[in-house]
Amino acid sequence: SEVEADTPLGREVAGIMLRGELVSSALIVTLLRRRMRSFGGRRLLLDGFPRSRDNAIDFEAQCGRPELALHLVCDEEKMLERILRRAQTEGRADDTRKAAVRRIAVYRQQSEPTLEWLRASRVPIVELDSSGSREEMWSGLKAIGRLMRNIVI
Repeated sequence: SEVEADTPLGREVAGIMLRGELVSSALIVTLLRRRMRSFGGRRLLLDGFPRSRDNAIDFEAQCGRPELALHLVCDEEKMLERILRRAQTEGRADDTRKAAVRRIAVYRQQSEPTLEWLRASRVPIVELDSSGSREEMWSGLKAIGRLMRNIVI
């Protein structure tokens, strides 16, 4: 990462994080764009991005309009169940019920404006039901991947 490589941009990001501030969307996209360059123009699937409407706008400004958006749809109770299971299996201290409920609320608050922006920008959105088993989910993702060929995940 830029922080680990101690680049000027990495030092800027490290300073922001040390102050306990949030890294701006534009700066996140700049970091992402730098990382994307290492794939030599290959098509990429960006997991969990854009997380907000600002991310989507900044991404378009710096990298161009996304070719496609993949939206994983899951019942909130199922999300909560999975997060709490992860807390048990991976020992993540931040996966408490309270934190998980808050994360899901933030996701809900940010995802709809992001999806609206993607629709208005005429970015095709593929929805995939992610409430099933890991095997079912992976099968659906592989099917989408076959359609996209030459993708880097």
